[in-house]
Parts: sequence; structure tokens; C-alpha cells
Amino acid sequence: MGLREEQRALTRSKVLGAVLELVAEGSLDELSVPTVAKRSGVSLATIYRHFPTKDELLTAAAAEPSRRALAAPPAPAHPGDDELAAFQRAMWNDFAGNMALLRHQIVSEAGREMRRLRLDQSREQLARYVEQFGIAPTSAEGRRLISLLLLVSGSLALVELNDRQGLGVDEALGTSLWAVGALIEATRQQDRGGVAKDVRAKRKKAKR
Repeated sequence: MGLREEQRALTRSKVLGAVLELVAEGSLDELSVPTVAKRSGVSLATIYRHFPTKDELLTAAAAEPSRRALAAPPAPAHPGDDELAAFQRAMWNDFAGNMALLRHQIVSEAGREMRRLRLDQSREQLARYVEQFGIAPTSAEGRRLISLLLLVSGSLALVELNDRQGLGVDEALGTSLWAVGALIEATRQQDRGGVAKDVRAKRKKAKR
């Protein structure tokens, strides 16, 4: 990363960090770009170069938890967590302090577009994950499993479990992780060897 890119990333981080702080301290409706500029020490003109609209600014801030979870060094392992569970735990705990932003991301046009753009990355991550269980991600069963894992482990699931069903974040996380495990096990049981055989064949071919 060049000096200009580093400076741009630092500026972006300052601005989004200021948004997260301000939302945690007060109402999302009261947040303004001038207030963000004052808190971050970044000029209004610079903020608008990075984020042309307030909606885009709030949407980017809502995405910070997942970015931080991907960039952060591994946290001390939680008993029973694998790589996906550790990532989800870090992301949901960060989301928990910024639920107002998460709700905004769900209903805003910029938020919907950002989630759409992240979809392929999330699918690729889950494809690598389910292969560890002998499930071919390109099979009909694998594609169905990945679609359901996206549903039960993403940010929408946290909003549903926390806002609508009234579960605390820890309980919501536990419920989601249970669902992930149950779906994977159900897929493995249903497969009866066919999908696992496909994965083994692919691996054997790759070694040739």
C-alpha cells in the first residue's frame, strides 16, 4: 500500500470511528456530517469526497464491524468455536454496540447495495468452510446450505433475534451458531456419501 492509500485509509478510519462513537452516545437521527467532522478532525470537504451522502457514510460505518473482524488478529479462542464461529462472534459483538447503524443499513438503499456487493465474498467464505465437512459447495445440497447459512449467520439474523424476538446478543449468537451446526449436520446426514464423494474426487484430481 502506497503512502496516498495509507493516508486515505487512515482518514476513512477516523471518520467511520467518529460515526460509531457518536451513534453510541446518542440518537442516529441527531447525527450530522458537521458533527462527524468535528469529532474526527477531518474537514467536511474531505468527508464528502469519501462519502458523497450521509446515507453512504452511515452505511459504511455499519459495515465496520465485519471489516474489523476480518482485519483483527485472532482473539483468544472461545470454547467450541471454529473459524466461522470466531469470526461471527467478533462481528456480532461489534454490531451489538451499533445496532442503530445496523438497522439503518438494512433499510437504506446504499446499505442494500453494499450487502449485495459483499454477497459473493460471503458465499466464497462459506464455500471454503462447508468443504471442511465434506460438502461440495457447488452441489445442489451445498448451494442450499450456503444460502441458509447466509440467512442465519448474517447481520439480518442478529436484528431479527435481538429486535423482534428480544434475545440478548450472547443468546442470539448461541442460537445462530446452533443453527449453523444443525444445518451442516442435516446436510451431511442427507447426503449419505454422494456429496462427500464428489469433494474427495475433486481433491484427488487436484493432486494429480
